[in-house]
Amino acid sequence: MVSSSSKSAQKGGDGKERECEDEVCQTPEFCGKRKQTDTPCGESSQPNKMKKIVVPRSGVWKHYTRTKESRDKCLCHYCQKVFSCATKSGTSNLQKHLQICREYQSYLISKGKDQTVISDVGSVKTSNVPEPLFREATNELLVLAELPLSFIESTGWKHFCNKVNFYKPHSRRTATRDIVEMFVKKKEALKRWLYTNQQRVSLTTDIWVSQVTGASYMVVTAHFVDPTWQLKKLILGFKFVMDHKGQTISNVLLECLADWGIQKLFSS
Repeated sequence: MVSSSSKSAQKGGDGKERECEDEVCQTPEFCGKRKQTDTPCGESSQPNKMKKIVVPRSGVWKHYTRTKESRDKCLCHYCQKVFSCATKSGTSNLQKHLQICREYQSYLISKGKDQTVISDVGSVKTSNVPEPLFREATNELLVLAELPLSFIESTGWKHFCNKVNFYKPHSRRTATRDIVEMFVKKKEALKRWLYTNQQRVSLTTDIWVSQVTGASYMVVTAHFVDPTWQLKKLILGFKFVMDHKGQTISNVLLECLADWGIQKLFSS
């Protein structure tokens, strides 16, 4: 009787010894390795391969990241709130959160992209322009169309803005401040451009008397050709004059040219 702890060898038909399955193979090819055995169900005893991670295709994942603790939970990049994101549940809850996330709306405004805003009745509506751009366009409308400042507070304009899902219009006082600020900025930009290009201009003046107040006013207009050979017209000033004397007109005209820094003239 042979002990179970001893190695057993069997004689084959060719007279060579075969070692048991639990013995280390001694051939050069499998030196130091154990012979692999099949599992009862016929599967190999090799470790299972890692499962392939599927890359999410929804665009909403640009704004969320799955947590390390669980793949069924994700974190919003903007408000840092945790939401459920099970694979079988879809991403509709994540998309709805982006419509009401204040941090995300602020991010869109800073980037100047399309955004969603909440109307007075509480429903979500789409706006194609940010509020600062809408406010600037409204001020330019008042200037270009020569509309009174009261137009911005009229019922018709408010109805139009509400009908096309625009923002609530600002007041006439705010519009006045914005227009004055816009005028100062554009005037400084034109003065820098004239000084840089050393533009030579031709001046025309026109004086008329107001029928209501009886006061005299003079407008000074400059004509010049820009570097692209386009004829341009620029109103330099709308000045009050005491009378129509030549000396008075000359003094007002010189003050206007000094204000704009114009030194080169073709004619006047």
